[in-house]
Amino acid sequence: MKALLVDDSKAARFAMGKLLKDQGLEVEMAASGEEALDKIATEPINIVFMDQSMPGMGGIAATRAITSNEKTAHIPVVLCTGNEGEKLEQMAAEAGAVGVLTKPPREEQLKKVLSNITVEEIVPAIEEIEEKEAKPAVHELDKEALMAEVEQRLDGVRRQIEELDHSLRQRISEATHAAEQGLQPLQATLVTLDERIREKVKEELKVDSSNQRIQLEALRQQVNAGLDEMEEREERMREAVLREAQERILVLVDRKIAVLKEKMLESQEDLQSRMAAVESQVEKRVQGLLGKAALISILAAGAAFAAAFFLR
Repeated sequence: MKALLVDDSKAARFAMGKLLKDQGLEVEMAASGEEALDKIATEPINIVFMDQSMPGMGGIAATRAITSNEKTAHIPVVLCTGNEGEKLEQMAAEAGAVGVLTKPPREEQLKKVLSNITVEEIVPAIEEIEEKEAKPAVHELDKEALMAEVEQRLDGVRRQIEELDHSLRQRISEATHAAEQGLQPLQATLVTLDERIREKVKEELKVDSSNQRIQLEALRQQVNAGLDEMEEREERMREAVLREAQERILVLVDRKIAVLKEKMLESQEDLQSRMAAVESQVEKRVQGLLGKAALISILAAGAAFAAAFFLR
């Protein structure tokens, strides 16, 4: 049984191809929907495993192209996808896919899909055999003889199916054993390659770690230099702010002193005017007192003269 595996990813084709070969299938591969259609047109393909998401012609479109063509409609198509959901299953069914296989595929799921496809292919064959072999007997045999013959033929078909199933299982087992034997050297090579890759990765990690330390040290130095520069700038800004504040304070002090001087001058002028007024009043009072004293002196002299005159 030849299967066509369609996927644009090499890793996905490798993983899925191994599972298909483990089931005894002969695997052909295609990297796009267009390439798959070309292979189906030129090679005998029994089943197609189609990736849903690919550049160019996607899996749904390629499936519809296969199932809608009379020459290829008999080929079952299984849609492989990393997405799940009823909508996707509905789209796959509408395109004609016989099932949906979730990526990454599991062996149990793949066996179930292959089992369903095998049943769907065998049942129509049995019906066709029954139809072809039963028609001539309708005119020659009675009902009971016809039923007996049909039952006998069905028994033969069942035996053939059992033999076919046993043969298929045996072939799958032999193919699996042969594949395991053939894979042993490859597994040993892969183990050796994995060890080499690990050593190479460790060496590269050491180199990267050393480079990272050097880069971190250079970065640390740059950060320290930046911090020093920021401290210098901060100091200069602090000094500039202090100078500006001092200048502003001096200007304010000068303004206050000027205002105080003006007020002091005004107070001095007012005090001088008040003192002049007081002096004028004092002078007037002194002059008044002097006048009164002179008058008293004159009166006293007159009195003394009168007393002397009268006493003679």
